[in-house]
Amino acid sequence: MVRTIYYYAVMFVTLVMMIGGGVAMAMNVSDLVVPSPYYYSFQDFKMNQESMPDFDKTEEEIRAIYLEQKEEQMEMQRTQAMNQLLKNIAWILIPLPFFILSRRQLRRE
Repeated sequence: MVRTIYYYAVMFVTLVMMIGGGVAMAMNVSDLVVPSPYYYSFQDFKMNQESMPDFDKTEEEIRAIYLEQKEEQMEMQRTQAMNQLLKNIAWILIPLPFFILSRRQLRRE
């Protein structure tokens, strides 16, 4: 009786962990497919650059710096999404053997 309750509890906890990992994994896949937009506009960036005391850059140089920073930001978002995706896959794969073993033990009884 106690053993049966224990196996059901283990199965419940591992199932909840796997569901949470699956939901988080779906959210991270959506972040990879459709990343968050870059909200810092070129005009804001230009005004920020012009407010610096040692401002001596042309419009083309400012635009090149802006585009480089924008690309770096997008690459950082992709890297973070991949990192989180791998962590969420672990949330699915690590509890899976415990769930399967508990289910097998429960069937034997």
